[in-house]
Amino acid sequence: MYSDAHTHLLGSPFGDNVLNDEEIKTLLQKVRKNNINLIVVGSHDLPSAKKVMDIAAREDIVYASIGIHPWIAQMIDEETMAAFLALAKVPKVVAVGEIGLDEARSKASKEIQIECLRQQLRLAKETGLPPILHQRGFHKELMNILKEEDPPCGAIHGFNGNEEELKDWLELGYYFTVGRTVLTPDGEKLKEVIKKIPLEKLLLESDGATRLADGTIEGQERVIKVAEVVASWRGTTKEHLGEKTTENLKDFLKITA
Repeated sequence: MYSDAHTHLLGSPFGDNVLNDEEIKTLLQKVRKNNINLIVVGSHDLPSAKKVMDIAAREDIVYASIGIHPWIAQMIDEETMAAFLALAKVPKVVAVGEIGLDEARSKASKEIQIECLRQQLRLAKETGLPPILHQRGFHKELMNILKEEDPPCGAIHGFNGNEEELKDWLELGYYFTVGRTVLTPDGEKLKEVIKKIPLEKLLLESDGATRLADGTIEGQERVIKVAEVVASWRGTTKEHLGEKTTENLKDFLKITA
């Protein structure tokens, strides 16, 4: 049994890699076939959040995370936040995300990103939903903001930090989602730090789906490849790691089904 703690079932949040309904249906069939029994689907804005919630309402293995991605932090406004507050009360919405700070790729200024993040962390605090955080750079700033806003304990998505950053996140009690970076040529550089993540704080993610150069779509089954690599580093089996990280995800998000 496996789980996917962070995935984009609608396709890439940006650009032209958006999946149609038939492609999404096919992906969900593959998810079940591969014994992936729980997936948390992130959103990047209000329209995507509504679509993800519609899918979660009819698919028992799908849960929704709602929020504005830092790449488009400039989209934050009072109307959007009011809508998110209402959506956060809907069953199967389990987190606020994907939210955070990005020093490299966001078109929004640092100041706008911080304001967007603060508002969404306050949403998380008001609703009791944990944040799913995106971080590229701005580590010290993010740590300070989290300490000031004090949201529920969350997860750092696609963790690829160093040992000092690992220590900072552990001091806050956070979970770590590990994903496709471990499958890249640079993945080996993460081996030692990922081995130091406490097993009870470890989650696996696909960050899919991705349309490949040949037109095929690599979806949530990528999480099994991630499990295989991480399990080999930690001296266990992918099956055991899949079971344990699924238990962790349910504990983290308070999912009892």
